[in-house]
Amino acid sequence: MKQVCFGIDIGGTTVKLGLVSREGELMDKREFPTFRDLSATFDDIADHMRQVLAAFPDCQCVGAGVGVPGPVVDQSLVTICVNLGWENVDVAQELSRRAGIPVRAANDANLAALGEMWQGGGKGCRNLVLFTVGTGIGGGIICDGRIVAGATGGGGEVGHMTVPFHSDWQCACGRKGCLEVTSSASGIIRAARAFSPFKEMEKVTAKDVYDAAAAGDKNAQAVVGEAAAALGMAAVTVSCVVNPEVILLGGGVSAAGSALLDPVEAAFKAGALPACADVRFALAQLGNNAGIFGGAAMFFTDPS
Repeated sequence: MKQVCFGIDIGGTTVKLGLVSREGELMDKREFPTFRDLSATFDDIADHMRQVLAAFPDCQCVGAGVGVPGPVVDQSLVTICVNLGWENVDVAQELSRRAGIPVRAANDANLAALGEMWQGGGKGCRNLVLFTVGTGIGGGIICDGRIVAGATGGGGEVGHMTVPFHSDWQCACGRKGCLEVTSSASGIIRAARAFSPFKEMEKVTAKDVYDAAAAGDKNAQAVVGEAAAALGMAAVTVSCVVNPEVILLGGGVSAAGSALLDPVEAAFKAGALPACADVRFALAQLGNNAGIFGGAAMFFTDPS
């Protein structure tokens, strides 16, 4: 029988659920609203799992890997999920009891990094770092094929590394000077609004700033250059700790492609420790499916 596994990404608004084969084929995918009630959420997920499996009677389901937007301890307990209103929820136990299969849980960004290692931009590597650059900055770290979750599930929070830019700007985490305040889409927009034409525009996106930089606007070039420099410096710091083979950039801002990737890599190369400098930079490839593949990878990859 073909072995399959569920990858499940529980977000504040929607749940993404996919059935993935051991060979890495996404066989089924669906997306549905997240209930505000905890029990209703797990009941609904288990119901969708049963519906999907009914369409594949000749497959053996080995488990489900679940991503949640919060720190996860021991692949099971999420201590806090602000977006979901959860606190100290045993995700693995709650879903396994309803679905009747083994369940493992992880932080959603860490799970995305694992998915990219298995079937995405880091395929073939066992050591990588993922920066997801969107409204904020998340990420994940994989060492020797394993998620680096840490003692309390807070490992991989690369967006909250301190960088020497905008040290007076407060981050959503409550501290100041985090990478997120400079290099996220929100940070890029905030910096750009100090200059024309952005300060006169009712709505500004990071794409607007990148487009202006490509068209030769010096202020826009300075803003995106600063964001890239901060990302490069953060990559230098994390590389000294985990020595990755590849550093991936994902998230909405990564749509800028080489306009983001190239200056980040240049900033990294300029400051990297020689022993850790041989790193490939690439764009993440799995997009919104990264968590689904990461969930399956929790059962289908061998971390030994």
